[in-house]
Amino acid sequence: MEFSLHPSLFAQDWNRSVIANGGSFLQSYEWGEFQKKFGRGVSRAIVKKNGTVLLCANIIHYRLPFNKWYWYVPYGPVVGAQDQSQKETVDFFVRQLQSAAPENVIFIKIEPDAGFDVSLLSDALAKSDKDIQATETMIMDLSQTEDELLSKMKQKTRYNIKVALRHEIKIISPDKQGKLDPDIFLSLLSDTAKRNRFRLHPNKYYTDMMELFLGKEIKARAPQYAQRLFFAQYGDQIVAVALVGFFGARATYLHGASSEKHRAAMAPYLLHWEIMRFAKSRGFSEYDFWGITTERTKEQNRKKWDGFSRFKIGFAGGVTEYPGAYDFPLNRLWYTAYGAVRKMRTLWR
Repeated sequence: MEFSLHPSLFAQDWNRSVIANGGSFLQSYEWGEFQKKFGRGVSRAIVKKNGTVLLCANIIHYRLPFNKWYWYVPYGPVVGAQDQSQKETVDFFVRQLQSAAPENVIFIKIEPDAGFDVSLLSDALAKSDKDIQATETMIMDLSQTEDELLSKMKQKTRYNIKVALRHEIKIISPDKQGKLDPDIFLSLLSDTAKRNRFRLHPNKYYTDMMELFLGKEIKARAPQYAQRLFFAQYGDQIVAVALVGFFGARATYLHGASSEKHRAAMAPYLLHWEIMRFAKSRGFSEYDFWGITTERTKEQNRKKWDGFSRFKIGFAGGVTEYPGAYDFPLNRLWYTAYGAVRKMRTLWR
């Protein structure tokens, strides 16, 4: 087997490999470019055998105090579905990554995608007590007809979609998404965060993302990652907005916001229903609500996100669980110190 860090590979070739093996948008070539634009280091790794790609992975570099770092593989690595020796391939990948990491990288965090067999990970990787991505989500099967999708939703969700229609809520998603559209999104997002007391990324995170991904062609299985803004309008006011990503066969709800005004019009229900209909029309077979809470969710997160989760669960998609994150310490002393400091910060919060 051959291991390459920073391989010479075109974006479309990378994406075709990720899509062919069911990989997440977090493993798309463009997501790595976005992380670079936001100021993080990014490595890409490939494992090949006889010219065939067996594994690929985006690796994001996160800075820690005292010039220390950890390397993070989000919803990856992407392992070839036809690879007959997947455990050997994954072991080889981890060993090579360990050798390639500079001395100031104190651990590697691998957070596999749903469906990844964690038995492929060696015993050197221990279950982490810190997951970064959602560990549970709800995915709508868009291969069903619209009538089938509606019939499976909870009665209250169907009713609220009808309420929004009676209020003549309009769902708008212009083909040309200009500067005004992101500004509306950021304004509503800020208001929603203050109202619900959750923290946001810096504005630069969202503006960098939208500069890279808005306006790209949206088509299922196209070898690129794209995003689109969807707005719900009541009268002459925007009352809800959603930022949705498109990659492979899946559309993913990334960020959303709504106004306190005209809540009785139930705009967010119609907004998501129309997003699903749009995704179906472009050939996508899944709509991921990107995170819900279940009995498995840690209590702290369950309390924080329970209201958003109830809204999503009303659409009655299939619940998908992820394995969670696994850590591979490269410097045991620094890794132990990092864990202790992080726990103290959690208790303080």
